[in-house]
Amino acid sequence: MGKADRKTGISKTTVVLTIVLVLIVICSLAIFVVYPAAHKHYVKNRSYPVYGGMTEELKDSELFDDMQSGRSFCFIGDSITYGSVTEGIPWYQPLTPYITGTVTNFSHSGWVVNNLIDDADSIPDADIYVIAIGINDILFPEDEYCAQTAAEFAAKCKELGEHLTTRSPGSTIYFILPWPLADIDKSFAERANKFRSALAQTCIAKGYRYINPDPVVQSVIADEGSAKYMYNDFHPNAPDGIGLYCYAVLSDAHEKSLKNQ
Repeated sequence: MGKADRKTGISKTTVVLTIVLVLIVICSLAIFVVYPAAHKHYVKNRSYPVYGGMTEELKDSELFDDMQSGRSFCFIGDSITYGSVTEGIPWYQPLTPYITGTVTNFSHSGWVVNNLIDDADSIPDADIYVIAIGINDILFPEDEYCAQTAAEFAAKCKELGEHLTTRSPGSTIYFILPWPLADIDKSFAERANKFRSALAQTCIAKGYRYINPDPVVQSVIADEGSAKYMYNDFHPNAPDGIGLYCYAVLSDAHEKSLKNQ
């Protein structure tokens, strides 16, 4: 092979290798950057429906009035608020199209009420706080960081509520009583009911609003089965589970508004 042929051969090899490298880079970007970003955007902006659809009855509540008020919301909680098993979608996502104010999220997988107490100064300012905590306190009593009793849990929630109202005077606080447990040992179900009852009494005493989604969720999964709505014993799936949780919250809020009329 002459010098000209060698140069041509080297040139062709270089071009081919360059094309291959460029294709590898493009594919890598598509796999590791573009697709994840596009999927994240799709998941975040996808509209999830409320179970059964948003009816006029579900709109008849103080909670829905607050959602339509233009006031800012901060949702606080654990993995169910964080969206750990639902691709980052929090339980309240089906409600966001109806919230006219800004929405922030302060939550993390595995959190218990003491995490919120310890990090209370980091909670964003808001006009309306919706706090859903307690499942992990109920399920893991062997962890000393968890609230050991219903009374301790309610006292910690009271402390959190007082901190928020002191820092944000005039703010409204909603406590979601601990989320439903499906197909769980009877002892945990009884413990959960004690925690709910204690927190409800504290809310009444302090003037906080409280919502109990458990009866509605339990009624639906009794009729239709937990597999359709639950990822496991204490996490809802998406979209059906979070749609059901939102329906249960709105339904109980509606019932409480009727009682207050």
